[in-house]
Amino acid sequence: MEKVTILSTTDVHGFLTAAANEENGLCSLPAVAENYHEPIVIDNGDFLVGSPETTFFNTTMAVSPLIELANNIGFDVMVPGNHDFDYGIDFLKRQVAAFNGKYLCANVLDLSDELIFEPYTIIERGNLKVGVIGVITGVIPQITDYEQIKDLKFINVIESLKHWVPLLREQVDVLIVSYHGGIERDMNTGQPTQYDTGEDQTYRIICEITGIDGVICGHQHRINAGILNDTAVVQPGYRGNYIGELTFSVQENHMMDKKARLIDTKKYPATHYDVFDKEDYENWLKKELDLSRFDQYLAKKIPGALYAVNLKGTTIGDFLSSFRPPYTLSTYHVSRSELKALLLSQSIQGVTLDNGQLLPDQSDYRITANTAIFPSYRLEMNYIYNVFDEYIARVNNYTD
Repeated sequence: MEKVTILSTTDVHGFLTAAANEENGLCSLPAVAENYHEPIVIDNGDFLVGSPETTFFNTTMAVSPLIELANNIGFDVMVPGNHDFDYGIDFLKRQVAAFNGKYLCANVLDLSDELIFEPYTIIERGNLKVGVIGVITGVIPQITDYEQIKDLKFINVIESLKHWVPLLREQVDVLIVSYHGGIERDMNTGQPTQYDTGEDQTYRIICEITGIDGVICGHQHRINAGILNDTAVVQPGYRGNYIGELTFSVQENHMMDKKARLIDTKKYPATHYDVFDKEDYENWLKKELDLSRFDQYLAKKIPGALYAVNLKGTTIGDFLSSFRPPYTLSTYHVSRSELKALLLSQSIQGVTLDNGQLLPDQSDYRITANTAIFPSYRLEMNYIYNVFDEYIARVNNYTD
């Protein structure tokens, strides 16, 4: 009987450790892999963007040192996540050119309907052929800045897989889909767990498309593992806190067994990699940041509001510490009297208090802030925007 194991990460977001003051995470993957004979190692997207360090990498270096790290760890396959497009397709292509493995995505086309990346690959382990198809959530235009993806087409995931799965199924013993999207239904009951926006379609993929042995999913920063409709599924969390394991046993071209589980990286030592010069990073944080267009950025990001965003200073580091994830900005909907009371203690861009009269004079107001300036019952919307990354990389345009 032949056996093959696929180890996977997802939504690493450039973090080398899974949590503060803990060394486990992505760099524990080599220690995990030592327990298997020639595992196939896959990253399921959002690898290159998301931490303060990645902003430093992506705005000061042509190729992120995370690509060298991926090569050193030994990833066989990588798939893009939505945030990997945050710096545009030319940036992503440059990273992919430096990657030693296969970079896959079957549902991203250019405007001439040509695939940007290879749709699939076939990897041999012993006598087994393992096919891997990469796909990304098809709603990228709804969650990514237009300027970064205006030259791309994102095809519906179900439509894409219905084309590629039958073509690959005939050629392989094991077929894996690496999907940068989440799970939209309870894996046991089938009940919806969220509104069906099309952003997360793992359950639908498994139930509608035959011939898939295993699915790696992510995007939601959640953990899941199990068997659904005879398909093994893993969703290995965030920042490398878990590694997904899919194991398949095949005898005489027949699938005999499938297993899916999550491996907690806390239980494994981390390999040390000199990924970047920390002194250079600290000096970068001390640089003065041009904030002259920050008001313009806010107005485009959240139009139709007044702004009470308080920054701690003018350096990149000050700017970073001014926003606390996951909710970096919040919009409050308040009355005239509530806004008057706030203006006694702080200023708000776009509104003044003149002899007790608010200008502009309205019955109610929307105020966007980076701190809790009103009671929670006045909170209308929280935003998980990566203000730090977006403003520095796109608006202030810190590049070589």
